[in-house]
Amino acid sequence: MSADPRALLAEASVLHRAGKVEEAIDAYKSAARLAPGNGDVLRMLALALLQAGRAKDAVRAARQARDLAPRNPNTHVLMGAGLLLAGDPAKALAAFDQAAALNPGLLEAHFQAGNALAALGRYPAAIARYSQALAIDPRAPEALMNRATAYARLERHGESLADCERLVEMQPWVPVHHIAKANTLLEIGDLPGALAAAEAALALGPTAVAALVVVYQVALAQGDVDGAAKALERAIQSGDAPADLRVRYVHLLRLREQLPAALRECDAVLQAHPRSAAALQERGEIKRALDDAAGALADADAAIAIQPQFGLAQLTRAGALGDLGHGADARGAVDRALRAAPKEPRVLFARAAQDLARGRWAAGWAGYEQREHTLPPPFEPLPFPRWDGQARPDLLVILGEQGIGDVLQFARLLPWLVERGLAVRLLTRPSLVPLLRDMVPDVDVVGELAGTEAGAGNVQWAPLASLPLLLGADPAHWPSVPYLRPRPDRVAKWAHLRESGKLLVGLNWQGNPSRLIDVGRSAPLAAMAPLAEIPGVTLVCLQHGAAGTQVEQVPFGARILTPGGDVDEDGTFLDRAAILSHLDVMVTTDTSVAHLTGAMGVRGFVALRAVADWRWGEAGEHSVFYPSLRLFRQTEAGNWPELFGRIAQAVRGLPGAGGA
Repeated sequence: MSADPRALLAEASVLHRAGKVEEAIDAYKSAARLAPGNGDVLRMLALALLQAGRAKDAVRAARQARDLAPRNPNTHVLMGAGLLLAGDPAKALAAFDQAAALNPGLLEAHFQAGNALAALGRYPAAIARYSQALAIDPRAPEALMNRATAYARLERHGESLADCERLVEMQPWVPVHHIAKANTLLEIGDLPGALAAAEAALALGPTAVAALVVVYQVALAQGDVDGAAKALERAIQSGDAPADLRVRYVHLLRLREQLPAALRECDAVLQAHPRSAAALQERGEIKRALDDAAGALADADAAIAIQPQFGLAQLTRAGALGDLGHGADARGAVDRALRAAPKEPRVLFARAAQDLARGRWAAGWAGYEQREHTLPPPFEPLPFPRWDGQARPDLLVILGEQGIGDVLQFARLLPWLVERGLAVRLLTRPSLVPLLRDMVPDVDVVGELAGTEAGAGNVQWAPLASLPLLLGADPAHWPSVPYLRPRPDRVAKWAHLRESGKLLVGLNWQGNPSRLIDVGRSAPLAAMAPLAEIPGVTLVCLQHGAAGTQVEQVPFGARILTPGGDVDEDGTFLDRAAILSHLDVMVTTDTSVAHLTGAMGVRGFVALRAVADWRWGEAGEHSVFYPSLRLFRQTEAGNWPELFGRIAQAVRGLPGAGGA
């Protein structure tokens, strides 16, 4: 190696330009030892150390260069860059300000000052400094990119989008500009625009992970879980996907109810990244779906130990505690989740559920609106303006949403719309149309949007479950029950059930079998055995779907009357509603049959898990929504036999029952 510092500097520069940064650093250090007063050597050494990520060494070299040339603004910029890399943005800002004071026209000083301010969370001031840099050079791409990000942090999405579009115009060949535009469009809810921008980025770089993430987010926001999964699979196959993307993929596997695959993938992530709080939280949700509440709680606690302010982990903890029957502890976990993640829709929705369970109607219904911000959303918005509760459109389309029970519960408010003189159309799942068509004679009930054109007069829409917020929060003042009646011809069809003269007891033990919904709500038919021991009763099966085969598997199956195979074949609940009208009591778990029973005003005994869904309240036997229902709650999580023993005692006390 040469003993001439100028030769060493030249050699180091060649290495530096060739990307051999560590070798260049050694050469710069040798030159600095030979010529300790050479500011050029120290500045180049500081720059190379910054590029190598060696913040402390870079600060040391920059300080020496600054001390040699205190009026050289570039030495202050280098000093600030080292301090910023070292995690001290306040001191870095002072260095950049000093550089700008020495040379107000130095773009890098203002740009880096903007970066320091952004690191301090002072986004308005950061925007001002980026704008100063852009006043010096309006085509400085880094300043435009970072200003767009700062605007986005302040939710000034229009200004952020303008900077992104300017970047795309300046450098259309750079994928990251299209990705930044896509993310901004995603924030403002322009899903088609976001997808187009992401596809433009992918056309430039087919394996651009950030662009594939946008495709995933768009698909998920549109309720296309399969499309979202395909986008993440492409990202993971690229080999550049970080661990958090694999966790998101696990989440999608869970949404698709591929629970064993989700668990295997999550375990693989944790084997590689054992301190991944996100993976632990997601595994906790998988375990909840697999009825392992204790395991879910352990994973949630482990995630919180790693990341104490992880709101979703607190939410998983709340769910597991609820599964275990610890209602008060679950409420506390939701409180902590809200403090940790006050803007997370899933957390806000959980708080709304608690408010509703406690009868805090105004706050609860307002928070219930967060459901549409969860991913995937529970419904797809209609192509009309959203009704605000005050306007008088030519046609108001009410969108039935979520499950059948939700539709039955909130359809109670439809008469209020008619009383306002509004033309109302209820859009619901086609199988429910026959049942609901006669519920409110002046409401047009349809199963598809065809025939409702966006340009046909003033058409507006609202989600069905938003009606409490728009019309009246307190269920005590809602239209009276019963508000749903079976068809007379179907009632006549099942009148023979009364011929035995015995007490008729309906049975329903399982609702939606989805493991994302049915955690602890359904019971095995075998747990209803105490009802079969009551003399003088006829048990009538109203169970639908595969769970009905349990009748053949229990010792008392012969005592259960099972209606024929044509039940409800031309519409959900058409026959079962008629059967219900003949029963003396309906015994059901937390399913849509409970809502049907309550909406019809039929006596019902509802078997609830220890910590029940919000609509059944936190305690007590009475339902604020359905006066004809009596609520029975588990005293111990999962102990159905004891609960049905109490229900059997209540049935025995009914007129006409054996033992009454």
